[in-house]
Amino acid sequence: MQSRREVQQAQSRGSAIKRLRNILLVILLVLLVGWITYAVSNQPRHAAKRQATQMAEKYAHLQDPDRFYIFNRESTFYTVSGKNQQGQPILVIVPQKGGNIRVVKQNSGLTAQQVRKMTQQNRHPAEIMKVAPGVFNDKTVWEVTYRNKKGQLCYDLINFKTGKYVQEINNL
Repeated sequence: MQSRREVQQAQSRGSAIKRLRNILLVILLVLLVGWITYAVSNQPRHAAKRQATQMAEKYAHLQDPDRFYIFNRESTFYTVSGKNQQGQPILVIVPQKGGNIRVVKQNSGLTAQQVRKMTQQNRHPAEIMKVAPGVFNDKTVWEVTYRNKKGQLCYDLINFKTGKYVQEINNL
């Protein structure tokens, strides 16, 4: 026959194991919910990337796609960068709602790195959040999204070929 102390110790061990199991189940559940949320929220982006890449490969003969950008202004454009059949770096800009696909040789204008550097020198942002090519007023532009030193959101549109500022939206 077990003493009262032995019974209490056995119950204590059992409840500690149950507590540990419950904690592990909660952690697993939180991770699962987080993963599902991430997967569901990124699904439209992955679908757009897949479709834009397929169109770029078919109509612009894009090879070796390496970057994907989303540009949202008056219209939404998806851009895939890579190389053409001659091995030259290109940007293929695909309108979301259909229309003409625009193919731009990267060496005919500014690169994303040049635009970042230009923004750092001219705007002195606290953080550059995004640089994406797109089309605005039928011109190829770079959209730069950044936070200024005050933490306010700012957008610049920079002409792809000339580097001139097309539009500036500050302090949102």
